[in-house]
Amino acid sequence: MDKAKYLVIVVLVLAAGYLGFSYTKKNLINPGPTTSTSNPTVTPSPKAAPNYPLTIGQFSITDKEVCSENGKPLVYFFGSTSCPHCVWEKPIAQKVFTKFKDQIIYKEDFDTQNYSEVFQRYSDINPGYIPFLVLGCKYIRVGAGENLGKDDTESKKLEEEALSTILCKLTNGNPGSVCNSLKDKVSQIP
Repeated sequence: MDKAKYLVIVVLVLAAGYLGFSYTKKNLINPGPTTSTSNPTVTPSPKAAPNYPLTIGQFSITDKEVCSENGKPLVYFFGSTSCPHCVWEKPIAQKVFTKFKDQIIYKEDFDTQNYSEVFQRYSDINPGYIPFLVLGCKYIRVGAGENLGKDDTESKKLEEEALSTILCKLTNGNPGSVCNSLKDKVSQIP
């Protein structure tokens, strides 16, 4: 009788192993809907992100038209206090954007979702990362400018210069107090 018990246990263990293997193979290794076991449905790959050229500060130059409100370029900053790169970027961006306060419309989305429709508009470029800067809808960057220089001080200086230069391009050189010294750099931006 003891041999019969062991034989039943061995058969049950083998059956459970086979069922587990079959389930794993069908549902985990080859997931997705199928029309039949011999002709699986192919799930399309996601669309490749556009390969836009870069300019100063590692900003991408999109194929989008410059967006504005009341004749002033729209500038968006997306970030969060839980993101150390956003926290690094925020004071620099605010300092620069303040210099352009009469020439731009600045909209900050920091720990909110006030401008989620704008954020989603760039989902082909940015799958959801922050910080995310949108300057006039034409120039965008995912990430902070922390690595632009050899050290933190130089990176902050170069980031301020990059933001200012692009904004000077968008505002046609205004304010002159900021943009006059950047004319050569502005002329290099398409």
